[in-house]
Amino acid sequence: MTKLNVLSKEDFYSFLTACPDSNKYWIACSGGMDSCVLLHLFYLNKDRIKQDIEVIYVNHKLQKKNDEWEVFCEHLCQSYGLKFSGLKLTALRPKEKSVEEWAREQRYNLIAECIGNDDILFTAHHQDDQIETFFLHVLRGSGPRGLVSMPVIREFSKGYLVRPLLDITRCELHDYAKQHKLEWHNDPSNQDSRFNRNFLRNEILPLIQGRWPSYRKSVNRLIRHQQEVKLLLDEIAEEDFKKTYIQTTRGIDLNQISSLSDSRKKNLISFWLKKLDFNLPGSKHLEQILTDIFTASEDSNPCVNWDGVQIRRYRNVMYAIEPMSEHNFSEKYQWDLKKSLQVLDDSLIASPVRGKGLTKKCIKDDIVEIRYRQGGEKIHPQNQNISKTVKQLFQEKGVLPWYRDRIPLVYIEGQLALIPGLCIDEKFCAKNNEVAWNIEWTGYNKAISC
Repeated sequence: MTKLNVLSKEDFYSFLTACPDSNKYWIACSGGMDSCVLLHLFYLNKDRIKQDIEVIYVNHKLQKKNDEWEVFCEHLCQSYGLKFSGLKLTALRPKEKSVEEWAREQRYNLIAECIGNDDILFTAHHQDDQIETFFLHVLRGSGPRGLVSMPVIREFSKGYLVRPLLDITRCELHDYAKQHKLEWHNDPSNQDSRFNRNFLRNEILPLIQGRWPSYRKSVNRLIRHQQEVKLLLDEIAEEDFKKTYIQTTRGIDLNQISSLSDSRKKNLISFWLKKLDFNLPGSKHLEQILTDIFTASEDSNPCVNWDGVQIRRYRNVMYAIEPMSEHNFSEKYQWDLKKSLQVLDDSLIASPVRGKGLTKKCIKDDIVEIRYRQGGEKIHPQNQNISKTVKQLFQEKGVLPWYRDRIPLVYIEGQLALIPGLCIDEKFCAKNNEVAWNIEWTGYNKAISC
């Protein structure tokens, strides 16, 4: 987008016309100065904005004045003739998470649920926020993608997140607010330097400003350089991605990636995970992937973990999955085939058929038992001469090792009768036109490697 002085009514409207097509605009408003300026700019242009506009406030319930600020935002929207929605946070913060990180995640999660197809969420992040984000990423040891800091526009939920004020300083926003006689609330927690961002803002950056008055221009120039580097890295990663990505499993072919340099492998891994909408790894986990995943033997089951992500390998394919919930492998279920059965994160569904599936004559009262693999189980697949262990079948069919003890096994009177999607024991298989049950398991596709 062309750089504009978005604090002018006309330039702000020009900025909006350059945004992606959308039927609805959402404006995040906290009641602070920054978001009140953004809200005022929308108010000035509301008569010529064709999109539906709705203001959204998230009440974190972390401070006594949160309710008061919500009422303030609602009254402000009423005076501007804008629709208002207040969201309340009800989740409890895990002890291991900082208040800053947790509140931000929860805020965006709540807002994301409101966003429809191609909707745009506007936030009031400004240049000082960008500078602070840059330094925080530097101190965390972020790579080029992290040092890009906040983009003006990015995909968000089903639509987009847009930051119109990223080129505007906090001082310029304050001048605008005073000029237009705006009212706002100051959040006292912004003065609490126990929080990393506040410590930077209140203690460190004023010192840098005193020594290097033009440091903002230098940092912004560096951020633009990083944006160019990111574009180049993404172009390279896109080429490698096309050669190595396996659509059916959403995995990476390790045979194809093996000839790449370590730097290029790391670049591809970050690009791949971003495509899958997973949290990106830090440098420590990227190194661990190269050592643990790439060099693993065929019979091993390596796993690299970080927040909300597991990287695994099977048959020269690298997989990215969400951590699986724990479950009791010795648990058993009585399943009435006339109803679906929830099994962990998936379902078992039985449909009446003829001539295939489990013959009804062997099933008393349409009740079967569901178990999980313990080891040593055998089954005699239909149309085969010999019995096989479940372990052999899983290997033959390419069942992913981390799913093998989560696949529901169907038992009839203590005998293994069916493994959903894989085989039926010859003894229980319907023949000719026999009345039977066809069993489907919704987790089958994600448990198979190809």
